[in-house]
Amino acid sequence: MMETLDTSALPAMPAPFWFVQFFKVLGFILHMVPMNLWFVGMALAVLFYRRSGHAREWAERLGMQMPVIVAFGVNFGIVPLLFVQVAYPWAFYPATILTAWFWFSIIILLIFAYYGVYAFAFGLKAKTATMPAWRYAAGWIAAGLFLLMGLLFCNGFSLMAAPDQWKPLWLSHNTAGAATGTAHHFADPSLWLRWCLMLGLAMLTTAAYTVVDAACFVKTDRTEYRRWAGEFAWRLSLAGFVVTAAAGSAYVWGTWDRELFAYMTGGARLPLTVLTALSPVLPVLALTFFRRRALDVMAAGAVGGSQVVVLTLNAVSRQVVQNLEIAAYGKVWEIPQSPDWGPMMLFLVTFVLGAAVIGWMLAQVVRAANATSQ
Repeated sequence: MMETLDTSALPAMPAPFWFVQFFKVLGFILHMVPMNLWFVGMALAVLFYRRSGHAREWAERLGMQMPVIVAFGVNFGIVPLLFVQVAYPWAFYPATILTAWFWFSIIILLIFAYYGVYAFAFGLKAKTATMPAWRYAAGWIAAGLFLLMGLLFCNGFSLMAAPDQWKPLWLSHNTAGAATGTAHHFADPSLWLRWCLMLGLAMLTTAAYTVVDAACFVKTDRTEYRRWAGEFAWRLSLAGFVVTAAAGSAYVWGTWDRELFAYMTGGARLPLTVLTALSPVLPVLALTFFRRRALDVMAAGAVGGSQVVVLTLNAVSRQVVQNLEIAAYGKVWEIPQSPDWGPMMLFLVTFVLGAAVIGWMLAQVVRAANATSQ
């Protein structure tokens, strides 16, 4: 039987529990939007580049935007990763030490993926009939590396939520008591289901972004492209809904134990669980409504807003489940708290200033797009 950690003996958490949980979820939501776009959008952009007409135009638009999207995603990812380490150091570090080679390889893969994105984007910028083969191949390599990095993240975080596996993996992957860092969690079905769930959510996000991009950043006289974008987004959202529903159902019914299922379907968690399960239909319904209508700011707000709701509900539910999964080893809410308000205020000020700068940058992009369309 797994020994329970005495959380009262751990160093005090430098921020209130609610503060850590809130910013971990908020940071994860902000990270998921651009992350979803490179997770699915990059592969689709490379695939559609070899097509003609509006599909080629969509690929060029997203491909040219991808370097900035990746930059936003990487920087937004720092926030949830920071608060994971603050909230669960006694779970995060054992899991990542055991899988060290897989975990550190993410940095190397990200560097090569970033170079691949730029190579593909500069090939598009040249506006030639066909870009050099090596640039096109670099795009495919980047797309594949993004999918692989998602799998490696799932490998580390699924092991973090399975403390009963740490000792067996350490015993089979150590040298003189030192972990070799070659352990993995790929045999765990929840890892693959979480990866598939992320894939489905990424398809929904890419569909929603297609509408936002067509409605806000494409000239108003491009009616045919906007009509194509609405139809494509609707089809992609249907595929994303199917993948999300199938992976989510298999994840809940196939990997949740009786205690976790009872907890998530009891009390105040029941509405959260039900809404999370039903939410992927929201962007599909919004896209169905605007499918035969002009894509305007109202359509962008409805479709984009509905997808933000989907990602928010999934992030909150994931947080609740994660806390309970790790609670078998140590209850994070019982860790002593000794808030260090100086660094917390510095973080808040920096966070607000950063959000303001990003908002200003996005406003300039919208203004420039509107000026071009006039």
